[in-house]
Amino acid sequence: MPLAGKFSDKPRLIIILNRFVIGGPAVDTIPLAWHLKNDFEIVVLHGEKEKNEVEPRFLLQKYPGVELKEIKYLKRSSNPFFDIYAFFYILIVLRQFNADIVHTHGAKSGFAGRFAAWLLRVPVIIHTYHGHFFHSYFSKKTSAVVAFAERLAGKITTTAIALSNSQKNELVNEYNILPASKIAVISLGFDFTKDRHTEEIRQDFRKKYNLQKEDIAIGIVGRIVNVKNHSFFLKIVHRILGEYKTNPPAFFIIGDGDLRVQVENELHQKNISFSNNAISTHTRVVFTSWLTDVYKVMNGLDIVVLTSLNEGTPLSLIEAQFFKKPVVATDAGGVKDSIEDGISGFLIKKDDIDAFCKKLFLLIDNKELRDIMGEAGSRFVSSAFSKQNEITKIKELYYSLLEKKGYFFR
Repeated sequence: MPLAGKFSDKPRLIIILNRFVIGGPAVDTIPLAWHLKNDFEIVVLHGEKEKNEVEPRFLLQKYPGVELKEIKYLKRSSNPFFDIYAFFYILIVLRQFNADIVHTHGAKSGFAGRFAAWLLRVPVIIHTYHGHFFHSYFSKKTSAVVAFAERLAGKITTTAIALSNSQKNELVNEYNILPASKIAVISLGFDFTKDRHTEEIRQDFRKKYNLQKEDIAIGIVGRIVNVKNHSFFLKIVHRILGEYKTNPPAFFIIGDGDLRVQVENELHQKNISFSNNAISTHTRVVFTSWLTDVYKVMNGLDIVVLTSLNEGTPLSLIEAQFFKKPVVATDAGGVKDSIEDGISGFLIKKDDIDAFCKKLFLLIDNKELRDIMGEAGSRFVSSAFSKQNEITKIKELYYSLLEKKGYFFR
């Protein structure tokens, strides 16, 4: 570790993720680490993925040279023996690496990583809230315990990062996790390839799933878990299919998770047929599981929806807008900061199925409106979620916090 008040080599940064899987944290941090590796010595630690999750290995091909280490036994499920083992594994790695900054992402890795860093007196300890578990994940009692643990971790956190002003307000005013003075607001940034808005890519996706030219494809993207509220999505599907007796829209459930079988059972109960491979005249719902070629998915769809009960920054909505797709989403967490309501899509109160379906009907029946909103969404996210802006703000935060501690690297 460099001596206080002295210039030294590059700062040593450890980034810790819950898991290296498809989703916002990995899609954000791997490119970020790649862009920062000329200024920092970086190692990315991550937990073990679940069986129904997929590692985004495509990120390592696009951003080569990022060093990853798996934390043995750091899993999403709770097991005291595994959790203790994972904590000491993190402790050993942090000590060997002699980090100047530890930056955690995700609840479990955030708690273990921050306390390990605190025990080792790491100068700067940062945590990013990609979302939170204070409601809609667990029972009220368990949620209260989680909030209490986060308040404890907040006391040893140098600075926390909220992804939006709405999220900061929740952390400060609704749940009293941290004072406003300890929270920086830095939006996620994304490296999107602009030359992937092509009709050829769109037709590849639509041919794969047997979509016809006149079919309107509506997708929901994410883990099939309680907080994503797929049950509400199925109510929407049921109502929409009931309204369109001829040429009904096609619905895509993209992702996988613990509640996959439950969602399939709910479709059976509603007498809605589904497939794992293609749309047909009588089958209008397809489970695709995880798809890594996001640009193909978003080009192939016409509308993207989100029905979550709780969200940080919804990656699927940002991707959809960039690829010029209008969105309809529940007003949960940071969603309101991720779309322009009435311009790039529609924001709906939770559980308001009438309003949700009304906006979907509007988009299904009006291609011109879909095109106008799609163009507006692409402009919005290209500006609001710039990767370069995120890189600049993160670097400034890292250096300023180190300098406050008496460490100078630039």
